[in-house]
Amino acid sequence: MADIEFTPLHPWCLPPHKPRTDRKTARAERDLYRKHFRHTRITRLPADCPPWTLGQDLGWTIASPITLTMTPLEDIDIAVPDDEDLRTVSRRTGRGEMWKRGDDWIATSHSWPRMFDYRTPTGQWEGMFLPNGGGSLEWRLGFAARIPDPYFLMVLPLDPPLPGLQIPVGIIGAKTVNAMEATGGISIAIRPTHTLTLQRQQPIARLVLLHPDTLRATATHTGAP
Repeated sequence: MADIEFTPLHPWCLPPHKPRTDRKTARAERDLYRKHFRHTRITRLPADCPPWTLGQDLGWTIASPITLTMTPLEDIDIAVPDDEDLRTVSRRTGRGEMWKRGDDWIATSHSWPRMFDYRTPTGQWEGMFLPNGGGSLEWRLGFAARIPDPYFLMVLPLDPPLPGLQIPVGIIGAKTVNAMEATGGISIAIRPTHTLTLQRQQPIARLVLLHPDTLRATATHTGAP
């Protein structure tokens, strides 16, 4: 059986936890109606449906490590030539925040991502949120994961999705996942679509361990349409 290991890298992080369907409580409510009420019933209990419960208990739940309010990012990708001043280019964009990403820059009109820089074990400050372009950000969650080769780790949105926060589906190979411990740990992509407030410990996404056969699988169509 494959095993995944989560390691907290900072005191504020919340490592993912395994969800469990509470069948006992659900069945107790069903039996309560049957015993004490004339008409009210729970005719079909989701907790008694194996496909539903397997889906609910799949993988691990990621929770927000902080309480914060997010707003959508209005960003643009720009270049800053060597002979031009960064502050001058920033003023031209009409946006007050500049983020170096690779060889070029992302300019944003919102500064809330800057409010959550955290101290590393070496005493330096790192950004918890890094703009990715297209209104999305990389969210550093403060924990590392180690999975066996040749598995993959898949990031999924909640079901139902969290209103106001898009979580793009992403798949990361074991080599990359395991190497992330040395570069700040696991991060996920997010895209706020309207203003929302998250509380610490509030679920935001899920992680699922994938076997490589899941990605290599093919389909055969047989019989007449």
